[in-house]
Amino acid sequence: MKILFVNPHLKMGGIANSLYNLLIELQKNNQFTIELVCFNPYFGEKFGNLNSKIKVHSPFFLKCLYINFKEAKKHLPWNHLAAYAVIKPTSKILGDKVSRKLTMRFLYGNWNNKTNYDTAISFSNDIPKNNAEMGTNDFVQISVTAKQKIAWIHNDLDKLGFTSAYILKRYHNFDKVVSVSKSCKNDFDRLAPAFSEKSFLVHNYIDPKIIFEKARGSNPYSENKSDIIFVTVARVENNQKRIDRILKVAKELKEKKHSFKWYIIGDGPDLESLKAQAKAFGLKNYLVFEGFQQNPYPYIKYADYFVLSSAYEAQGMVLSEAIMLNTPVITTDFPAAKEFVKENINGKIVANSTKALLTGVEAFLQNPEIMVTLRKQIESQPGITTNDSIEEFITMLNT
Repeated sequence: MKILFVNPHLKMGGIANSLYNLLIELQKNNQFTIELVCFNPYFGEKFGNLNSKIKVHSPFFLKCLYINFKEAKKHLPWNHLAAYAVIKPTSKILGDKVSRKLTMRFLYGNWNNKTNYDTAISFSNDIPKNNAEMGTNDFVQISVTAKQKIAWIHNDLDKLGFTSAYILKRYHNFDKVVSVSKSCKNDFDRLAPAFSEKSFLVHNYIDPKIIFEKARGSNPYSENKSDIIFVTVARVENNQKRIDRILKVAKELKEKKHSFKWYIIGDGPDLESLKAQAKAFGLKNYLVFEGFQQNPYPYIKYADYFVLSSAYEAQGMVLSEAIMLNTPVITTDFPAAKEFVKENINGKIVANSTKALLTGVEAFLQNPEIMVTLRKQIESQPGITTNDSIEEFITMLNT
């Protein structure tokens, strides 16, 4: 079976990680031939080996619309750079959405005329709330010919701005629609009951063997002898991930004379402003911004607690990864949280507010014995079955 995945980029974040994990696993299976269209083909360091594993396409004119000048200058030959210098400014005059759709329709309207795909998958969803279109749904519908076309949805539909009318309009031409959590699928089915027969659940794929192998690195906190250590691994931004909550919580804990260290692993658009705010709050001895880390798993494994502060998530893959490494989790509440976090067994779910997060974190600081109990309980639980999501994928594909 020949399968084409389509995604805007592979830089950072949950969707990129999820896609990478799935592609690496599927290419091991002889029944599949996997290819990827990536509009921006300049992958983040973490995903750099993908080009040696599968065939990657990046149609030139779409590439010009999705990469920035720094990437163009670094990677494009001079003649392509000259074309980029014309295409990119023109796209800004027309608008990104119009430019992309015109390009797909008139330049790549029959993109795969020499290749027969059994399945084409749009792996990124649009965000109607922000009027943001990733382009993958359009490319699969406009430019690709395949026996079946499938769309993925990765987040809380309400937070994305999905409505019944929007779903009926944007997804009616897809043969199947995949959600990555039960709550996400339930919301989709509620909003579009007419599409329930083509609605499927496929959890994000995580390979515990890879997680365990990467977590074997040395303890990054070896110099810390006494403080309770919290860690958050996330894109550093304040809209969805709400890293700003962590600073407010840390400030309150400091003022209450608690002893702790909180490490934030990741990069993102709000990193510099949050660093400045942390300095203003006097958190130098309490909060550490480690930036993007190629391998964050030792940070998760050796922390006392993993904290997720998000306003919303669809699955929250990193929660599952932390639990795999026997690290108790504290997470703000979102619909899918209860699928992965079992209250007082592998962690704690608090209300989705800064105040509730503070209360939850402080309770663990005041009762350090909870950490020992939770770790023992996690260790006694059955491990996550590695093949579940792959079996879900194959069943969905063949239904």
